[in-house]
Amino acid sequence: MDMCGIVGILGTSKASSELYNGLFAIQHRGQNGAGMYVADGKNTQLEKDKGLIDEVFDQKKLDDLTGKWGLGHVRYPTIGSNIEQDAQPFKIEEPIEMGMVHNGNIVNYKELIDEYDLNLESNCDLELILHVFAEELKKEEEIDSDALFSAAERTMESLNGSYSVITLIPEMGMFVFRDPRGIRPFVFGKRMNLDGTSLALASENTVLDILGYKVLRDVTPGEAMLIKEDRSYQSRQIKNVLPKHCMFEWVYFARTDSTMERINVYEARFRLGRELAKRWRKNEHKLDVVVPVPDTARTYALALAEELDIPYREGLMRNRYVGRTFIMPDETSRETAVKTKLNPIIEEVKGKKVGLVDDSIVRGTTSKKLVNLMKKSGAEEVHFLVGCPPIISPCYYGIDIPTKEELKASKKSVEEIRKDIGADSLTYQTIEGLVTGIAKDKDELCLACLNENYPTKVREDIREYFKEMRKESREKVKEQSKLS
Repeated sequence: MDMCGIVGILGTSKASSELYNGLFAIQHRGQNGAGMYVADGKNTQLEKDKGLIDEVFDQKKLDDLTGKWGLGHVRYPTIGSNIEQDAQPFKIEEPIEMGMVHNGNIVNYKELIDEYDLNLESNCDLELILHVFAEELKKEEEIDSDALFSAAERTMESLNGSYSVITLIPEMGMFVFRDPRGIRPFVFGKRMNLDGTSLALASENTVLDILGYKVLRDVTPGEAMLIKEDRSYQSRQIKNVLPKHCMFEWVYFARTDSTMERINVYEARFRLGRELAKRWRKNEHKLDVVVPVPDTARTYALALAEELDIPYREGLMRNRYVGRTFIMPDETSRETAVKTKLNPIIEEVKGKKVGLVDDSIVRGTTSKKLVNLMKKSGAEEVHFLVGCPPIISPCYYGIDIPTKEELKASKKSVEEIRKDIGADSLTYQTIEGLVTGIAKDKDELCLACLNENYPTKVREDIREYFKEMRKESREKVKEQSKLS
């Protein structure tokens, strides 16, 4: 399973340099591995490893990666992961050489391995997608543009899950496709250069903005597109169903300056903060100060403070050299990171009734530590406010929202959670407030982790399979931690 960031570049003097800068812009989407696949004519190079983008690629490696076309990937693992084996891109030689990256997760992973009789070298869904696509391509009499679209259609018929896919086929161009529900984001852009036109694809529009591309549009759910060497492109709408965009992109995962499906993330989070203020007004408690948990919750807290006319203060300072704790692979890593990541500004909270604002509660361990930190710093009261409704069910589409047993809200009431984390009150966003804040039609959002209404069929045996995989993965990480 993967929740990642992807970039594709076509038609620039040095694709690897742009890929590096583009991936750096979405490093928040994955901190465990990075890779590139570049092509110059028929010559191709693949480089990938565990670590951050600037750890995997130094200047010498970038200089050696020559080519005008390229794919890039940053990754964080969810379950069943071996960082070295599962790092993307993957490439295949038959029936034609192609490299591929993706963002998402395939629900029927195990079934497809059996159906296509595949012997994969990793646990990464992307290797599965690549081989399924290759097998479907082998059925075509001739590998031309029509063959690519036909193979993509059959591949999409087989795949159950989320996937935004970029495929670089050196002899033909860049071929991309997105799952029919559009669960994970995918944007397409263009830039005019002195030497012609460049085209780019990415998980978030900020990549294109930073690299100087104009965002043309989102790759639509169920669409496949072939971009040729002469920069012309053709598109086919292979599947056309109601989209189900992941609400967690707006709540937490995407950069604040990104725009997802024409909805700006900052504006959405600001509206979510206002909706949270409406919830707060329904209780009898008073606040002296509003403090965000950096960084995602800043926008929520600012809007809430403004709406309630309460002072906004930076009561917690973040060490920017510590990664995002939500996407760390094990509890030990997360706990250590929380201790070193956030430090209170005692003067801003001492003797005050603090409204501590966070984007979400998943396991609850971080929330408890933050409340305790505020109280140790002298806060008179700590009231916890959460921008996301209670998360009650696992995600099968690429966000590492763990097993039901690990989810705080799956088995406990709000009052029980409040007592567990030690807060004086606990205020959650409602699903209605979430939908209003994101400003998308409720029917176009995936809310499965909040209401268990999954946008694709997830059978009980599949749920059990992923549950066991998660448990095994946690145990492996614990064992590795003991040995290191």
